[in-house]
Amino acid sequence: MILLILLFGALAIALALGPSTARTSGEGKAAQWLWNRRQDNDKPIELVLDLSASLLDSGMPITEILDLLGNSIEQCAVLRSVARCLEMNMAWDKAWEAVPAWLAPLRKALHFAHRTGAPAANLLRNTAILQRREHTQKVARLGAQLGTRLVLPLGACALPAFIALGVVPLIIALFPSFQ
Repeated sequence: MILLILLFGALAIALALGPSTARTSGEGKAAQWLWNRRQDNDKPIELVLDLSASLLDSGMPITEILDLLGNSIEQCAVLRSVARCLEMNMAWDKAWEAVPAWLAPLRKALHFAHRTGAPAANLLRNTAILQRREHTQKVARLGAQLGTRLVLPLGACALPAFIALGVVPLIIALFPSFQ
């Protein structure tokens, strides 16, 4: 009886966490899924923005900043081609076409500095702070969703266990013994 309850609870938890985890069978697939989720969220935009701000403060030109970021950070390798395109006087929007969407805050802030010649270091730092705040809010929201998704499976597992281990023995004890 208890084994059945535990199996039902484990199935309910797997289904509550989502269809992608319910389809995985075995530790290898589950670990691969977690690794892929970690890599999807492993975009160092805050680091890129802070480094760009520091390099702009030091007086480095935008093309050298992009080249340095492309050489230093693996996820930003595409920035090297952007730097080369800008050095060849290609239009700003055309040079940034191949850049992934997660680098859009860097593109916007550097575009302002490129176009106006104004110092954009504070803009980059403020954008990094905003990105960190959004990331913190997203993590808090996902944590709240996890708690909500676990209520039903845990209730479906704990309530039968409570009835089987707590209520049923009490009812049996209340019955008069027949002798």
